[in-house]
Amino acid sequence: MDIKETLSNISDGRPTPGGGAVGWLALGQGTALLRMVSNLTLKSKKWSDGHLSAESIISKTMGFEDIAIDGYSEDCKAYDTVVEAYRLDKEDPSRRGAIESASLIAAEIPLDLVSRAHEISLLHMEINGNHNKNAHSDLMASKHLLATASVIGAYNVAANLPEISNQKRLSIKSKLSTMMEEIENMLSITLDWSES
Repeated sequence: MDIKETLSNISDGRPTPGGGAVGWLALGQGTALLRMVSNLTLKSKKWSDGHLSAESIISKTMGFEDIAIDGYSEDCKAYDTVVEAYRLDKEDPSRRGAIESASLIAAEIPLDLVSRAHEISLLHMEINGNHNKNAHSDLMASKHLLATASVIGAYNVAANLPEISNQKRLSIKSKLSTMMEEIENMLSITLDWSES
């Protein structure tokens, strides 16, 4: 994934890649910085109190690049599928079901983004305070990128909920609300998001 090309694709005025896809990039960057801090912590005996957490983080986040890039792509595909469903003839009896199915997938992908931000936030919490203090600004940057990814995910879940059946909608909202509250606690940050 070429950074300049990616930024150009985001900026060129098409609906995809949009905010949801960018959330996956924020998750990737936040995870990368957390790994960086972990590696720097491991390099010095001075920060030995954080070695166990640092090793755990590095082990548990292997392959994070592919997860972020795949999420980016899947988010774009999900949005395009929703658009295709809305383009079906309004008289087509399968249109309503197609919209709901596409909207459900389009809600599940950013819900997965929030879930992954939740997992990484837990790891972030484990090393915070026992990390290489020379990389503290990087750890804080990681924290805010994880928070950003979760807020982006939450808004993208909410955008797709109106077309989903009530039972599934309530289940998704409940999971989202629980995870967002826990992320706030783990990162000691207030997240600007709405449950509506």
